[in-house]
Amino acid sequence: MSILYSHTSLLIRTVLILLLAGCAHTPEALRKKDRQLQASQVRAVDRALDAAGSSLVFFQVENPNPRRNQPRIVNFSGIVLTPEGHILAPYTIRKESDTRVEAWVEERRYLARSVLVDEGLGMTVMKIEPDTPLTPFDLSDPAGLPLGATVYCVITSDEEREFEPFVFHAVNQGIVQGRYRQYSLSHLPDLARGAPLFDRLGRWVGITSQGNGWAAGDLIEDLEELVDRTLSDSDENGDGESEEAWFGAILSPINTAYARAMDLPNSGLWLSHVFKDGSAYEAGLRSGDLLVEINGSPMRLRGSRAYRFFLQTLRPREGDPFTATVIRDGKEIAVKGRILERPDPDTLRAEDLGITVSDIHESMAIRHNLFETDGVMVVDIKAGSPAATGRTFGEPLLLNFDVITSIGGIETPDVETFGKVLERIREKKPKALLVEFQRGAFTGIEALNLEIGEENRGETQ
Repeated sequence: MSILYSHTSLLIRTVLILLLAGCAHTPEALRKKDRQLQASQVRAVDRALDAAGSSLVFFQVENPNPRRNQPRIVNFSGIVLTPEGHILAPYTIRKESDTRVEAWVEERRYLARSVLVDEGLGMTVMKIEPDTPLTPFDLSDPAGLPLGATVYCVITSDEEREFEPFVFHAVNQGIVQGRYRQYSLSHLPDLARGAPLFDRLGRWVGITSQGNGWAAGDLIEDLEELVDRTLSDSDENGDGESEEAWFGAILSPINTAYARAMDLPNSGLWLSHVFKDGSAYEAGLRSGDLLVEINGSPMRLRGSRAYRFFLQTLRPREGDPFTATVIRDGKEIAVKGRILERPDPDTLRAEDLGITVSDIHESMAIRHNLFETDGVMVVDIKAGSPAATGRTFGEPLLLNFDVITSIGGIETPDVETFGKVLERIREKKPKALLVEFQRGAFTGIEALNLEIGEENRGETQ
């Protein structure tokens, strides 16, 4: 009898558990859970918006495209660094760049100029001139983001989007290792690049990169140092300008199959070309060396990620010391050096032609794959000028990176000679000017109609 009673009690308890479990999945119970989840999401979004506050930046960049009538427009995000108007852009935008950068902070639009480029971070400090002090983003107390957690990306917008802030959700799908770790996130829009990332409690966890998110804990010290450098340069120079540093070498990742066959580190970088006026050459590095260690850190990762690791570890700044270890002829060689300033070739602007030309440095010849270096390179073309007015609408006669080898039949091997020849030609007041140039493997001659720019004739800067 007791056995029967025991089995009956067990049966009753089992039925009750099943009934309760069934109640938990009724439509009403599911709707209640959905409402709770939605309320939790709303609270997380509100916390992220509160944490971001008014320290967000919306960038619009116009990249000139001489082959088309309209410039290429790119939008991305950023954050405010200082009350004085220093803002952080998630790209390297050089001071000599001819791109037009506009920055929206709240409902005000400003023109922004580059004042400090950090190659290691791959970011640029821009400067705007606000009427009232801005609210800097709070870089303190960064938090981590667990695997599988939801992250909230906050961006601001411009007048076309009615200045509305937007919050995008993503999920941390894993960690991408490197000098700066990245959260592998589910999809975020391209314009979110540079925007801050927050967890569900509104804590800052990172900055959106290209498809992923830089971990705040890895960035914090370098970002704080970047702000300090910016303010220090502003105090010393009055405008925040900082000279560009240069390692002075072209690096390429080692082929992993070759590395295995030769028993070499598979994360090394070949110094495929070392420039004689660069930091690497001064330290004793030579073309053909395999870089295996930088600043005491063995090289890690492979392919393009190895190059990013190198930049993020070196973080080249003019005057800073560095150490490196390379493999040369099967032997390890350790060197010490100091980062030098990037060479600044002489330039000349001829308003009557509508071009700016530059002497050709060795690095420029390699970077732009120039077939001719005995001349001057076009680095800027003024809209509506003789050089920009071609036979076909929207097609200029000259293009950026053309190498001008002669004008008026006289060779111009450098900027100094170009200027002297141009002055002699101006004395004759010609209506047209023959320009011989090299464009890639193609040699061309164009006749510039100087009457187009006659009101500016004779102006050279």
